[in-house]
Amino acid sequence: APMMNFDDRRSHRRTDVDWPAMVITHEGCIGGEVKNISPTGAFIHCFTEPEQETPLRLVVRDPQRKKLLLITAEVAWSNIASCDDIGSCGIGVQFTRIFTDDHLFLNCVTSEHLQMLA
Repeated sequence: APMMNFDDRRSHRRTDVDWPAMVITHEGCIGGEVKNISPTGAFIHCFTEPEQETPLRLVVRDPQRKKLLLITAEVAWSNIASCDDIGSCGIGVQFTRIFTDDHLFLNCVTSEHLQMLA
């Protein structure tokens, strides 16, 4: 399947979701939940901070299509060391590679969500 590479860092509107996620690093797996997502990035609620320098593999379960999204990403920011509210602990990730159909799906999810809000 074709992959998309992201060079731009444009911000898209984020859509609130509650999808199980696994962050795979060289040290092992970090379980978490995607709390919001856009076609180019996501906020992952988790309690273990991955290494900043290395690309991450994300495995996200998408309940709507009952399939797994496999995404390569990098950590944009983390508040795990300093977060006061357990519910807001996690990392912001920027997608670096994603399968084209998954990217199109995220475009659809986010635009449908925006239409529902309108």
